[in-house]
Amino acid sequence: MKNLSSRATRRLLLALTATLATTAAAHAAPTLDSLEKAHFDADWAASPVTSTLLGIHNADGRLDDMSVATINAQTARLHRERAALTALDLSALPQRRQNDRDILVADIDKELIENERVQSFRHNPDVYISLATNALYSLIDRDFAPLSIRMKDLISRENQIPAMLATGEKQLDQVPTIFLEISKEDLEGAIVFVRDNVPAAFTDLKDKALQARLKASTKTTLAALEKFQTTISAIKPAGTFVLGADTIRAMLAADLVDEPLEKIIEAGQKQLRQDQAAFSETARAIDPAHPDQALAEVRRDHVAATALNQLVRDQLTDAQNFVTSHNIATLPNTTLPVVTDTPGFERSLITAATDWPGPFETKATTSFYYVTPVDPKLSPAKAEESLEDDNTASMLNITVHEAMPGHFVQGLYLRANPEWSLTRKGGASYATTEGWAHYTEQMMIEQGFHAGDARLHLAQLQDALLRDCRFLASFGMHTQGLSLEDATKMMQHECFQSSVMAYKEARRGTADPGYYSYLLGKLMILHLREDMKKTQGKDFSLEKFHDTLLSSGLVPMKIIRREMTGKDAPML
Repeated sequence: MKNLSSRATRRLLLALTATLATTAAAHAAPTLDSLEKAHFDADWAASPVTSTLLGIHNADGRLDDMSVATINAQTARLHRERAALTALDLSALPQRRQNDRDILVADIDKELIENERVQSFRHNPDVYISLATNALYSLIDRDFAPLSIRMKDLISRENQIPAMLATGEKQLDQVPTIFLEISKEDLEGAIVFVRDNVPAAFTDLKDKALQARLKASTKTTLAALEKFQTTISAIKPAGTFVLGADTIRAMLAADLVDEPLEKIIEAGQKQLRQDQAAFSETARAIDPAHPDQALAEVRRDHVAATALNQLVRDQLTDAQNFVTSHNIATLPNTTLPVVTDTPGFERSLITAATDWPGPFETKATTSFYYVTPVDPKLSPAKAEESLEDDNTASMLNITVHEAMPGHFVQGLYLRANPEWSLTRKGGASYATTEGWAHYTEQMMIEQGFHAGDARLHLAQLQDALLRDCRFLASFGMHTQGLSLEDATKMMQHECFQSSVMAYKEARRGTADPGYYSYLLGKLMILHLREDMKKTQGKDFSLEKFHDTLLSSGLVPMKIIRREMTGKDAPML
């Protein structure tokens, strides 16, 4: 064998070194950074529809695979990720980054609870209906790409909807009566949305060939939805919506709430009694002679239907001025959401809602505040009733919750902190997100917003009572044997909801038991605030408290408490 030249030897050694380095990298011990990225990459790939909503646009033409085989594979992946994350030694990392691991493990636990315990893909047809509508709406809602590109992606998704619904038809089993009822109603709305709203969103595009393709794919989608409608109408109800105490405890643990279930329920019962007493006292202040008529008096104070959006714009400015002048919280900027009519297909579901851009959206970054207009087809009497629902005091309290300093401000902080980790940006604690917005309603009254206006206070308390009853209905129906009928009666008689709304609100708790999070989150924030007041004394600053809370992201309150106080402690 001939000797290699020195140059050839060096080349060989360099190649060998590079190969060894590559091999070592491939087998390097996992880090929090690598596991975090791998988890989110896999989750986003598994749910292209969620990715679009988050502002990630590398799979806008794809639809989620809802087959049991795929879900089982995802479940196995999540268990592997969880094991790898919990095995990490993070002692050398900053505390905030160590906390990210706990947040990420909790997020994985939520997914595992859905896949292994709740299994909505087996028992709730609405999962497939919602996926279909979200798949299309996410491409219409924001102009993150030219209309023609979004139209092509929508056509692609429409063409995949029939197979997705067919998968649902095969997998659905043990579907409770109440899930069939909800699904049938939502399916009617989905058909109207696909038939009317989808084509209307692309009328400005004059490409005849593309319009023909859209017409064909929409026709196919409508046929698939109508077939699904026939299928679920033929399903024989079976099973129960009740999750049981063990699953509810697991859901709480996945939001890092470890208080005993009995203590949590007791806190909700106490809050209901307090809010009922405050409601009665406030009603007497409005109408001492006839306190039972106070709410009706508040409802009669409303603007004309054509003035509703302008009322909300004025209320936004009013609330923002109060937040800044009274040092309630530091606003990352002074923008306000665009107030506009709620999209037609959502009007049966919401009165008002803030829609902020996804945390990873870089182009379509406008936030919208949707207000549902009065249906012009209503009779004069029904139109008046609808306007009374939108009375001035209630709309102001809703504006506090949805926008200022509620959800919209959460969105401002989310977008003002690009350095946050993937885990912080993707944080979605139900209790923190809704708890903050619900907390701000009470906090603004406490701080003197519209001081002396008992009507606003009564509207705030009525909404507080609704959240109290959601809390007790959820835990009652899923852990204490409370029937849907009894939950409806509680909504009506204990929390002053109309008979129609009482049923709808109680029914929501069958499929969305996590709606206990509104009150639970508020109670945890109030408890943390009181603890910090005690420890900081005269140095306590409400503005700093709010700023620090918001700067943690939409992560579990246990993490926020840990980062604000330096330790874990009881949440209630």
